[in-house]
Amino acid sequence: MKFKELINLSSDQVGRIDIDELILNLPNTPVDVLEQFYQDHGRNFQFQEQYAELDIYNLNWEIVNLTFENMSHASIFPYFQKWVDTCCKKSHRVSTDLNWKLIGHTDQTVAHWEHNHTWKRPPIFLELDCELHLVEGHSRFGCLTGLVSNGLISHNKTHKVWLAKNVY
Repeated sequence: MKFKELINLSSDQVGRIDIDELILNLPNTPVDVLEQFYQDHGRNFQFQEQYAELDIYNLNWEIVNLTFENMSHASIFPYFQKWVDTCCKKSHRVSTDLNWKLIGHTDQTVAHWEHNHTWKRPPIFLELDCELHLVEGHSRFGCLTGLVSNGLISHNKTHKVWLAKNVY
């Protein structure tokens, strides 16, 4: 199944694809990936532009631990780079007076960052031709970038991410 075929699946009024149809069509894909990537963005123009020809049926997903150093050179679709940079700048301000709320997320998310020095939900990466590409989690990645650049989080600390590689 190609990513572009997600458009043919049932969706709600805001464009989110029906999770039951996703589970039926992609039974080997973790539900968290189905929700974050395919359900939320399967009908999104920018995601269709990037991933239309991606064979999503032949992706092998696994949760892995990566350091910021491992992730820092991941490619990012240019349309989303400005958002990553904005989130980086917001979290960069935290070091001024150690006010973690400056990252600009919900209280629960802020508390998680402050106490665990990582995100609550693993972002999604693809490994394409041995290179990492950030798919979903641009806010999280931008936040981590700002916190690492200010020394609040070590660049060697590991963070859970969803990583997909082609099966074949």
